[in-house]
Amino acid sequence: MNPPPTARPRVSGEPLLFVLLLALHLALIWTFPFIPTQDGPSHQALAFILRQYDQPGAGLLHQYYLPNREALPNWFVFFLMSRVLAFVSVPLAEKILLTAYVLLLPLAVRYALRAIDPQAAFLAVLAFPFTYNFLFQMGFFNFCFSLAAFFFTLGFWLRSAERMTPARTAGLAVLVLWVYFCHPVTLVMTVAALLSLAAWRMLLDLRAEAEVRPALPHRPTETLLLRSESPSGRRLDRPVRKRRPWSWLLAPVLACLPALALMASFVGRRTGAKIAMLPLWVKVKHLAGLYSLAALNRWTIPLAALLALLFYAVALLCLWARGRRPPAKGDGLLLVAILSAAIYFAAPSDIAGGGFINHRLNLFPFLVLILWFATFEHPAWRRRSIEIAAAGIALGFLGVFAWTYARIDADLSEIVAAGDRVEPDHTLLFLSYAHWGMRPAGRPLVFRAAPFLHADGYIAARKRLVDLSLYEASEDYFPVYFEPRLDPYLHLATVHLGMETSPPRIDLLGYMRRTGARVDYVLLWGLLPEQCREPLVRETLREIDSRYGLVYASANGKVRLFRSR
Repeated sequence: MNPPPTARPRVSGEPLLFVLLLALHLALIWTFPFIPTQDGPSHQALAFILRQYDQPGAGLLHQYYLPNREALPNWFVFFLMSRVLAFVSVPLAEKILLTAYVLLLPLAVRYALRAIDPQAAFLAVLAFPFTYNFLFQMGFFNFCFSLAAFFFTLGFWLRSAERMTPARTAGLAVLVLWVYFCHPVTLVMTVAALLSLAAWRMLLDLRAEAEVRPALPHRPTETLLLRSESPSGRRLDRPVRKRRPWSWLLAPVLACLPALALMASFVGRRTGAKIAMLPLWVKVKHLAGLYSLAALNRWTIPLAALLALLFYAVALLCLWARGRRPPAKGDGLLLVAILSAAIYFAAPSDIAGGGFINHRLNLFPFLVLILWFATFEHPAWRRRSIEIAAAGIALGFLGVFAWTYARIDADLSEIVAAGDRVEPDHTLLFLSYAHWGMRPAGRPLVFRAAPFLHADGYIAARKRLVDLSLYEASEDYFPVYFEPRLDPYLHLATVHLGMETSPPRIDLLGYMRRTGARVDYVLLWGLLPEQCREPLVRETLREIDSRYGLVYASANGKVRLFRSR
């Protein structure tokens, strides 16, 4: 008699959907030769400088660049590209780096969700539309990594909050330091979230003790039977060793101190910087439509709005399910989401040299809501609806970006082809006259992010050059900076950020005459014939014609490379 066939274990569709979405998001990184972001090329150029700076024959780099020894809060990406991934080329290192980010963000969200309730892992699908957000398209890779670090830090605390040994406190401190070395804005949000959650637990303990103590007037024991909730909100009656309520705050405070000390040192050296604020109505509009997901293509605007509507719908269902029940642990996450929105509205848009602060903060109320959703039990129809809607929106973003990347990469390839004519150990000045690309009719190809503004970084990442258009070296919060007396952003530009205005405002011959600097090559991108009649453009072309000869021009005339005679 044959034995009955053994039943095969059922594989849930949710893990398969998660893996499929991961694979599709990774495919976008590896399908195109360039990941067209605004600051990504500059990151590549700076990483190549860090690799070459101590090599023999790098004397020209020493003349123009100085190392920044400060413990910078955006050091993480440059350390990986210049040191950890030094065994591969810089362009390949960027692809590996971005692969790690695309993997880590949804995995970090899933890790934090499982710390709340293993059955809530399906909600990680809501993280995928956030992957290629506006900050990513701007090339703010450190900030993007900080989002993954944020979720790993919160997830670690949620798993360990009730048994924070010294070793776990040290582990939490390491995670918070990781957040610091990614981005200071996320550090502020991480500290605020940890302390808020700990304070909420403290308040719940005070409330529980107030309820239990009158019922047990003659039992001064160290162990009490407390009615509490699991992270998902389920009622549990369990013996809990009596602890002082304030002890909830001890471990998070100690873990945050090292990063906060570094943060205070960094900001303290930049006091007195200008502060700019966005109008309140702009902040309301951006938060309502999750505008920090819209970039490169205007079709991303309705996709971002659809995702925002999905969050609002799930939030309303959760509020309805919560009703008037007593305060629970899960409500601490709702408190963090509300606090994130309050910080978003109160924060400036620029401070201490850092910009796009509100655009970064715009993401946090929604990201924290994902964790709050995990504190509820969702019926099967709602689980399936969330998965289908979030996956569909994520695929919509991927389709739009793939179509846009293909159009951008064709022009980026022409710019990089001009770099084949540039000899190593020379200086290169890149002037963009079409930061957002060009359609056949002359209209901008993309919006918001400007993938052509620093496109020369792709050239400077492939051979040892002094990139005079490397904006990161003109700031004091990157690993290298220009020698002050040769800084082109100070001495070549005729107005503030004149290297990046449209058209660029520069004094090429005056810069060489005043500083003694070399400008060996000048690369022009996107200069249309009708622009040549503008006075500023005409003066720049006159200076180029007086000292330089044309050595390369693309077939369509968009790219022209000149060499000093």
